[in-house]
Amino acid sequence: MIWEIDQRERSVEGLDADGRPDPAYAAGIGLVRAPFGRRALAFTVDVAIWLVLQLPLWLGAVPLLLKLASGSISPYGFVNHPDFVLAVVSAAVSVVLMLVYAIVQWVLHGRKGVTIGKAVAGIRSVNVRTLARPGMGAVLLRLVIVGVFGVVPVVGPVAVLVSPTFDPRGRGRGWHDSATGVWLVDVRVGLNPYDEKRMRIARKTVAAQPVAERSELPSLATPRDPALQPEYRPGTRISAGVLGVARREAGDVIGAPSVPSSAVPVTPTPVPPLSTPAAPAPVPVPVPQPPAPAPVTAASAPAQPAQPAHAPVTRPPAVPPAAVPAITPQVLIAHFDTGDSVAVDGPIVVGRAPDATGHPGARPLAIADTSRSLSKTHALLRPAGAGIELVDCRSTNGCAVIRGGVEYELEPEVPVVVHVGDVIRLGDRTAQIIAGQTVGGAR
Repeated sequence: MIWEIDQRERSVEGLDADGRPDPAYAAGIGLVRAPFGRRALAFTVDVAIWLVLQLPLWLGAVPLLLKLASGSISPYGFVNHPDFVLAVVSAAVSVVLMLVYAIVQWVLHGRKGVTIGKAVAGIRSVNVRTLARPGMGAVLLRLVIVGVFGVVPVVGPVAVLVSPTFDPRGRGRGWHDSATGVWLVDVRVGLNPYDEKRMRIARKTVAAQPVAERSELPSLATPRDPALQPEYRPGTRISAGVLGVARREAGDVIGAPSVPSSAVPVTPTPVPPLSTPAAPAPVPVPVPQPPAPAPVTAASAPAQPAQPAHAPVTRPPAVPPAAVPAITPQVLIAHFDTGDSVAVDGPIVVGRAPDATGHPGARPLAIADTSRSLSKTHALLRPAGAGIELVDCRSTNGCAVIRGGVEYELEPEVPVVVHVGDVIRLGDRTAQIIAGQTVGGAR
């Protein structure tokens, strides 16, 4: 039997077609390159601490060593000098402190992308391909390259410090960074790549596919402008009991009282299909005419004010209003990334173990969340006209609305209406608002 081992490489997000790191992807998730000034500040702080740790050596051992080197004392006198023990202890203290400092800096830089100087300056080191920790080997090689350049006095260190300005891709990577695959980012202005939750959300937001727009369905409601299409008059019925279309004659006046259908004999006429724009002329019906009112011309007819398609909804100013077509209200569905779907036909309290006692009439919905990013009672969903009203129940990790690829944080206890095509985030869980048939079965 021949066993085959799958050796496919794990896909890495953020690479272009040539397999190189894509600066546009890094900028899309919120990473910002570290400025040169703060990079120099971080280097200065690390070197200053290194020099401070050498003070016992310089103060306790170097003066005695200078006497030995200048010939002021013999080797025998050096060993038997009263300050010999102090010099040895001072040198040993400095060596131990510098060794511990170097190991701590190496481990922190390789696993957390930070040194003491970088922490002060607010920058971090990451692997430029994976945007994760740089690794112990890369950090050690980077230090060796800097040390090799430091062999040449003044010119070598200056060349290393200036090299980030010559990065052809404009990412501020020096020669030692390019050789080791390291990139320094600014965590004061941009996203901290070591904040795992924020990185997951940013990657999901960038990788999310745009929601296909639903085709607008024809409205069966009576149009507000009578000139758009034939007017629906509830009093006009055919013999089958179905609402018919009463077309105005040339002498009809908009707003004139209509005669009840029960008092007028109506001859059944064939009803044209809704998709046919031009219907055949109706059969004349003998209708007793009321006294003719004064003729009203189009110029003297009062103009009807345009009505808004939707009532204004209060929402935080950070969330822009969504363009929602005027369709018949229907039950919307929240499809979670866990595979669960729920039809929001009434108030629903969502969380790990939601308690609906504070929301009369609401039913609890528990969502599986191994990362425990959801609070026990996280958010409230309830229908609101053509959308869903989302309320953050003062959760720990908050709620947000992702609309048009942009995420908007919600304020606690402030309701925001979401519509079809929006994505809501509850902690680390996301749910897409859809309409129509359920996905996986709504509950």
